[in-house]
Amino acid sequence: MKTGVILISHGSKLSSGNDGLFKVTDMLRAMNRWDMVEAAFLQLAEPAFPEVVQKIVERGANRIVVIPLLLFKGNHVYKDIPEMIEGAKKNYPHVEFVYSNNIGADERIALIAADRIHEALAERNYGNRQRIEQPQAITDESFEIIDTLVDLGSVPALHRPIIQRVIHATGDTEYAYNLIFHPMAVDAGICSLRSGKNIITDVNMVKAGITKGPVEKLGGKIVCKISDNSVIDEAKRLGKTRAVVSMQQSAHEMKDGIVVIGNAPTALFEVIDLIKKGLAQPALVIGIPVGFVGAVEAKYALKDISVTYITNTNRKGGSAAAVSIINAIIKLSKECSEDEETI
Repeated sequence: MKTGVILISHGSKLSSGNDGLFKVTDMLRAMNRWDMVEAAFLQLAEPAFPEVVQKIVERGANRIVVIPLLLFKGNHVYKDIPEMIEGAKKNYPHVEFVYSNNIGADERIALIAADRIHEALAERNYGNRQRIEQPQAITDESFEIIDTLVDLGSVPALHRPIIQRVIHATGDTEYAYNLIFHPMAVDAGICSLRSGKNIITDVNMVKAGITKGPVEKLGGKIVCKISDNSVIDEAKRLGKTRAVVSMQQSAHEMKDGIVVIGNAPTALFEVIDLIKKGLAQPALVIGIPVGFVGAVEAKYALKDISVTYITNTNRKGGSAAAVSIINAIIKLSKECSEDEETI
């Protein structure tokens, strides 16, 4: 089945008022998840909905998803757009039309609003503030700003510093709501580190960002084999990614350790397979690869395994996010050790 997507908005006499819809359309096209994505307007701007439907049908779509890019429900959502869809159904009876919800009241909208408020106030106050150059002062103020943007009051205490660090590293407050923790994930990570177990990463960028002193002091190693000659040669021979082969060759070093995947969805899929086959037994998997292909699917698969995990719900992720999570757990582990020494 060939699927077309139509984003529909109100429309404006000013061209600048319509640019946003075209930009969002381009963003969705870049995801490469649907056969075609087009923009349409209800009034005052072109192209109109019937014109776009005809264009998509002529290109072979037999299913069209209509998305009202409107914030709240009103006559357009309840009446006008459904009536246009009914008219299109009569003209193209062989085409399936799917009408999605509008944007609506969503916590992600609140996050965007909070960011805009902060940006406006920061710009207003820019000329009145003393320049901050001390690293710790910058970090402290960053965390204060994060606390004003997101409410972590109901989040488990061990999760808060991890979420804060991810937001601090990425500048993305959405992580406050889309990070997913297995209930025992942080405890498992702390226990693993304090037992001197290894940290295995998918790429050298993740390895380079991890605070290695406390890990090595406790007897653990930070392992990344993606650039090893044996991995490169085997990947070529098998026609697989180096990320997959590096996980295979690191399986024995994962025992009771922590696997940190920040880049390659294929690496996360391979770790999941190794765990299911009993060939790898890590204590914790931090699976937060980034990308449009396989990243979301790998994260959903991670939640079905028996090992504790930390992941998120969308395509976002990357080395910075992965490093901030493991470094936060290392810091928590170090604090636990210091607390015991003072008892």
